[in-house]
Amino acid sequence: MDSKIEELEKKKGELIERIRYLNRKIKYKKYEQKALEPFLEQTKEVQVIPFRKQKRALEFRIATAAYTPKMEKELIKQLKKVDAELDKVKEVERARRRARFLEQDVMDGETEIVRIEELLKGIRDELRKLYDKMKVVKSAERKEAQAAARAEEDLVALGDLAMIERE
Repeated sequence: MDSKIEELEKKKGELIERIRYLNRKIKYKKYEQKALEPFLEQTKEVQVIPFRKQKRALEFRIATAAYTPKMEKELIKQLKKVDAELDKVKEVERARRRARFLEQDVMDGETEIVRIEELLKGIRDELRKLYDKMKVVKSAERKEAQAAARAEEDLVALGDLAMIERE
């Protein structure tokens, strides 16, 4: 019974440590989200997707159609302009992606904490039952020891009997 209790206590400690780690991680991710918010707020009007679509369309046109060198140069110039625009908004795109990842990390961490807390509840319930059983056993042992001590007190030693007979 003691080994089972030790095993459960150890597992409980590991789970609690995991929750502490996750709480620190979530706290850090939330700070990071707060740090990103002003930049994202300033750049919420910036459109990235149209530039990406335009770039893919130009690359597709260049790769699949046969053009005169002059037309192809013009398409390449357009592609370079689009690349330059994309470079300007690349930081915005990166920040938005980072914000999505941070949000996902926070949700994953909170979900794992809920799962661990359910496991902890089960372990605590089992430990409570084991401790109650142990308390009953210890109480029975204590009563038995007290009864044995009383029985021993009731016994008369041989030396005492000899003294009683002399009198």
